[in-house]
Amino acid sequence: MLWGGAGYQGSSRKRQCNGRNRFAVIPVFLIALIITLVLIFFPRASETPSTVTQVVIVDTFFIGRYFLVSILGVIFLASLFLVLPFHMLEPVYAKPLRAR
Repeated sequence: MLWGGAGYQGSSRKRQCNGRNRFAVIPVFLIALIITLVLIFFPRASETPSTVTQVVIVDTFFIGRYFLVSILGVIFLASLFLVLPFHMLEPVYAKPLRAR
């Protein structure tokens, strides 16, 4: 990304500038070169990885979560069975054909 941005800056500055301003491209590439060299010679992490201790993940809320899911399942099934008689099976009354 660094060198892509430097190339984009350089090409856009080279097209737009005339005369001495064309040399404004040089500092962009020098800054990109300096950043690259600093990142290569001074890495953030060490070359050798440190020893990794195993982290044991313990689910302490398993019973509570199981209880909540079972209660929500019962509520869902009850609501499905209540939708059937009160919404789906409502009688639709026919309108009279002729009113006298």
